[in-house]
Amino acid sequence: MVKNLFFILAVFCFLLSCSGVKPATSNSNSNTRQSGSSSIKFIDNIAINPQSHTDRTGSSAGRSDNQVRQSNYVYNNKYPSAIETYSPLQFKYAILIDAPVEQMDNEKLLQFMDEWYGARYHYGGTDKDGIDCSAFVSLLMATVYGINGLPRMSKDQYVATSRISKNNLQEGDLVFFHTYGRKKKTITHVGVYLRNNKFVHASVSGVMISSLEDDYYYHHYVGAGRVNALSVVSSK
Repeated sequence: MVKNLFFILAVFCFLLSCSGVKPATSNSNSNTRQSGSSSIKFIDNIAINPQSHTDRTGSSAGRSDNQVRQSNYVYNNKYPSAIETYSPLQFKYAILIDAPVEQMDNEKLLQFMDEWYGARYHYGGTDKDGIDCSAFVSLLMATVYGINGLPRMSKDQYVATSRISKNNLQEGDLVFFHTYGRKKKTITHVGVYLRNNKFVHASVSGVMISSLEDDYYYHHYVGAGRVNALSVVSSK
């Protein structure tokens, strides 16, 4: 009788222990599902903006114009494959001129500048062993634009061109400077305007691109001239 009683008590305790485990297991599974549900909800709530780009500070900024600016040149994000059509030369001078790469469309000009870039300066020189500003301008205008017959000296090139305002400068216009002190207005230096206030010239540091906004050239600027066939012929 006692043995039967112990047996019944043992079975009863076993059943109690099993019932105590199940809720814990059920609760654990319930927590897992809730956690999983919360995780899935979090993922579902993430908004991905294809027009969002990371700026230099590391923050994300959405742009509605679908354009991406890299350095200072631009390409259209609507047609990303279009970027592949631009040459390394176009990218190089877009950066040097601080202009959109799309504007680097004069292949002859880019090739000419790249061929001569860094050539040393020599007064009276006409080749890559040494060239001066007016010879460089004459050679560029003849090679790139087919303008032949420009006078040899910068002061005569000034006379042979039509005056234009600084605000109306276009690619291929000539920009003139005086370099013998601020008070003297004699033309002693010339370059070819590109765009974005930049011009290419043979300076004492060699062939390079400079800005009209640079302090030196800003204070020594005299004026600009546009070359045309009639002005060149009349100056001969």
